[in-house]
Amino acid sequence: MKKLLTLSFALIFSLAILNQAEAQQADTQEGVQQVEEGDLKIGVGLALGSGIGGFGSNLDNDLGLRADAYYAFKPLIRGGGDFTFYFPKSSGGVDMTVWELNLNGHYIFLQEEQFLVYGLGGLNITGISISSDNFSDSDSEVGLNLGAGVEYGLDFADFFGELKLGGLGGDADQLVLGAGLRFAF
Repeated sequence: MKKLLTLSFALIFSLAILNQAEAQQADTQEGVQQVEEGDLKIGVGLALGSGIGGFGSNLDNDLGLRADAYYAFKPLIRGGGDFTFYFPKSSGGVDMTVWELNLNGHYIFLQEEQFLVYGLGGLNITGISISSDNFSDSDSEVGLNLGAGVEYGLDFADFFGELKLGGLGGDADQLVLGAGLRFAF
């Protein structure tokens, strides 16, 4: 699993670098372009979760790696998803690993030359694996997402920041702050 995640992130970074080189050659306007139907953005970043208290564990302030992709179905509506893998934690001989998959929709409320603001809502699937010398167990849970985000145009990509309540309606709910870069394709 770790090799697959490392390979996936390496592929995304490689595609982003290729996209950056093409974008510098093209004669485009600086900043966030107006979202148009058919636009695709792929991003990478970090996520900080407030902690998952469910599944019989207590994971506080989890830091993770995040990858996302969003497609514009209409000028103000995007859909897509993100995957976050939180760094494993160990406590008292017990190892814990958490991941989450989010399928979200974005509604763009404000769109200026270099800046946009969007609301988000969707579905969250959270998984946790707990293991020690004596036992191993894993579980997953489905919940809802609700939040908001911003994008700010840079020369080579769009910086994004998101704040969301993830896993609502279940034991794996947490507040998640995400930030990173999105590249247009």
